[in-house]
Amino acid sequence: MSTKRRNRYAQAGSQRPAAPRTTEAAQKVRTEPIRVTLDLSPTQHRALKRWCNQAAADHDLSQVALARVLRLLGEELVKDEELSERIGKRLVQMAAEDAA
Repeated sequence: MSTKRRNRYAQAGSQRPAAPRTTEAAQKVRTEPIRVTLDLSPTQHRALKRWCNQAAADHDLSQVALARVLRLLGEELVKDEELSERIGKRLVQMAAEDAA
């Protein structure tokens, strides 16, 4: 390899890369919902569906969708400090049980 060519490579390597160009697409905020899947045991699913059905009857609604309940639970989790703390403690407890 010639000295000139080596010097060009060395210079190119020492130069800072150009800042990435921001495109209109990169500046947009995501607004579409993001799908999350959740595996429940049959017992958990049955209990939650039973809760949804009872909530529908209690509040005179034709139905209460489990997905809607889970969305609301997520909202409550990030808003309610006591709930967030309780869930955090349960997560630590579960991690300890999994490690044992």
